[in-house]
Amino acid sequence: MTRWLGLDLLFIWLVRKFLFLMVRTQVQPDDISRLNLDPTRPVCYVLKNQSLADYLVADQECRNLGLPRPSDGFSLGTFSQRRSLFFLAEQGWFWQRKAMLQRQPKKLLAIVDWLEQNPQQDIQLVPVSVFWGRAPDRENSIFKILFSDSWGVPGFFRKLFIIFAQGRQTLVYFSEPVSVRAVLTEGLPKERTARKISRVLRSHFRRLRETVIGPDLSHRRTLVNAILRMPNVAAEIDAETRRNKVTYKKAFDNARSYAEEIAADYSHPVIRLYLLVLTWLWNRLYDGVQVHGLDRLHKVAKDNEIIYVPCHRSHIDYLLMSYVLFVNGLVPPHIAAGVNLNMPVVGPILRRGGAFFMRRSFKGNRLYSAVFTEYLNMVFDRGFSVEYFIEGGRSRTGRLLEPRAGMLNMTVRSFLRTRRRSFVFIPVHFSYEKVLEGGTYLGELHGKAKKKESVLDIFRTLRKIKGTFGQVHVNVGEPIHLNQLLGEIAPGWRSEAYDDNEPPAWLNDSVNELGNRIITHINDAAVVNPVNLLCLTLLSTTKLAMDEKALAKQLDFYLTFLRRIPYSGIAVVPNLTGTDIIAYCERLEILTRQKHPLGDVLRFDDENAMLMTYYRNNVIHMFALLALLACLVQNNRRLKRDTLIRLTQQLYPFMQTELFIHWQEAELPELVHRCVDLLVEAGYLQGNDSEVWAPDPRSTESMHLTILASTVKQSLERFYITIEILLKSGSGVLRRAQLEEACTLLAQRMALLHEFSGPEFSDKALFKNFIQALLKNGMLWIDENGLLAYGDPLRQSHEDAHSLLGADTRQSIQQIAELDLEKELPAPPEKPVKEKKEKVKERN
Repeated sequence: MTRWLGLDLLFIWLVRKFLFLMVRTQVQPDDISRLNLDPTRPVCYVLKNQSLADYLVADQECRNLGLPRPSDGFSLGTFSQRRSLFFLAEQGWFWQRKAMLQRQPKKLLAIVDWLEQNPQQDIQLVPVSVFWGRAPDRENSIFKILFSDSWGVPGFFRKLFIIFAQGRQTLVYFSEPVSVRAVLTEGLPKERTARKISRVLRSHFRRLRETVIGPDLSHRRTLVNAILRMPNVAAEIDAETRRNKVTYKKAFDNARSYAEEIAADYSHPVIRLYLLVLTWLWNRLYDGVQVHGLDRLHKVAKDNEIIYVPCHRSHIDYLLMSYVLFVNGLVPPHIAAGVNLNMPVVGPILRRGGAFFMRRSFKGNRLYSAVFTEYLNMVFDRGFSVEYFIEGGRSRTGRLLEPRAGMLNMTVRSFLRTRRRSFVFIPVHFSYEKVLEGGTYLGELHGKAKKKESVLDIFRTLRKIKGTFGQVHVNVGEPIHLNQLLGEIAPGWRSEAYDDNEPPAWLNDSVNELGNRIITHINDAAVVNPVNLLCLTLLSTTKLAMDEKALAKQLDFYLTFLRRIPYSGIAVVPNLTGTDIIAYCERLEILTRQKHPLGDVLRFDDENAMLMTYYRNNVIHMFALLALLACLVQNNRRLKRDTLIRLTQQLYPFMQTELFIHWQEAELPELVHRCVDLLVEAGYLQGNDSEVWAPDPRSTESMHLTILASTVKQSLERFYITIEILLKSGSGVLRRAQLEEACTLLAQRMALLHEFSGPEFSDKALFKNFIQALLKNGMLWIDENGLLAYGDPLRQSHEDAHSLLGADTRQSIQQIAELDLEKELPAPPEKPVKEKKEKVKERN
């Protein structure tokens, strides 16, 4: 009735006037000739969802661009349409929507029907997409963020709020036309032709929306149901009923609860809200976020499955990575988070930001393992980027932790199962000048038990935050292509059929190599900040203090070393002088100045010194080789260059294993010569082409050499502690676990009685890695009784200890080792079968 009276035209005219008071548009493409429209054939426009606002915007832009307007309709012979536009999905009452989604648009069916009867004619279908508010980098209003465009179809009132909030940032995309005649030439029935055209158009709209606002993984319930239908999960549910004697419904409900516990609930408005909050947070806490190496990411991000594998320094690592990617035009990843973060309030927020939760261990729960594996496979299959921390948890010491194989193993298996896209791992190095959890770490390093996270703890931490935390640096490392790595480990992997129940023999070796390569690449991308260098220097002094001029000189030498002999081509070095670094660290209030008539003394407070070891350890791997050379020359006073190279080659494998250093043994001779030449140039060593010697012990150069040598002193002490305990105990006496425990106890006691040392000095994990390196190099092996055995090479290493440590240090270790450690240590339970398997593995 209203159409007959013309009231619909009046209504549209009023809505149009009101709408364009609020709407300002940007059109893509910029050059409309790129659409390749045929001016001799009529045009019909297509919108994804029924919306009067979208229709009016499309009509106005067609008028502005000189294109045929939807409101003008078209006439082709006896076939005419009042409006040349239709919607793929129409709205209706809730009980009608399912039927509406299943049927084809009436106008499309009419077009197909008429063109079948008129084979000389054609109609061009032009897809039009309208996005409300795609400008996240300029949004500074929570209202705008909450009412921004997303994958969901908004109702009337939400759409109204979206137009109010985002109307001035509307983006309109016109796409190349689809020829109906081209589809009709395939000879399909009318209904199938219409379905195919609809499918092509829906696919186009989906791809464009993914490009503009990111992927859609919001239908969490649908995703959970899809996981439960996967064959592996269904089989495991059946197995669960038999194993635990439970009903099928109980096992099925358990699987569903696991899936709901794990799955992310990705929300684009929440991501945009993150941007607003995090921008405030960085400005409140830090002096900005500096990002390096994004070009390396952009080169591989388009056509590959991206897995971000950053180091783990702080809880805000989760947010930092997503923030950096989003502000640089990349879609934030789905992030593997520990289930301990699935707390009230915080958990749902993280989940909507892309976090999916995983338990620390899957051991003994095969159903949970199957559900998690299928969820991860589904995320990869849908092409979403993923982020996880291969260290397993946050480093409390500042060193990179040994890589955990669990997530890497599942990722490699997922790739081998589908092989649809190339998987590329992106190592990322985070560098904080201060970490928020510094106080917590300090308590844990002093022996305080790790406290379970809670919402109140988070608010308490935020309330205690005072002062500035300096800058944050993010450096993207060199990408690691999984297919290339597999080609190195197993050249014939492409031709092998993959069975998830019987994985290939080379899988574990590939995963281990991948983990080590990722950790090494993270170290390659290290960012050296002023705090790192200051801690490296002052912690190597006896009193944690230095004269200001001497400190500036030592810092200048470290900066010269990093620039003249760069650790890697992508490491970042500050453009500062030693004096600049001192002034900067004083502003951060981590340094105490003590006035003195002969020159100011700069020092660390005893309370903060332990925490400063954290920042030193972030970059200690970059100076380890230089410090080792200084240590060898200082303790031997004079060495032939060839002897220095030989001793370095003997010790380097152990240091490389502990610190994940990338240099290979073949590179050592040249590196040693370059480092020695630089030390001689600086006056820290004296020498010629054939030999080098230490400076006069009374000189300031000798003091600087001592500070440099002290950088690796604790690593060498751990080496000597392990050797001393083995020789005191005898070959074939200790098990591996006993040796690890004995080394830890001896190191703890030495730290208490003799000197200041960082918390990692007695870290059992470091002793474990060192013992593993001894086994790998053949200096240790496991005998048929599962006991550690050794021969002359280990004894010779003990004899060479005078080249590494001073007499006082060796004597202190020997005195403490006189304790009867065997009586102090409980004997571990016998595990002969496992030990024999380990023996075979270590020898191989």
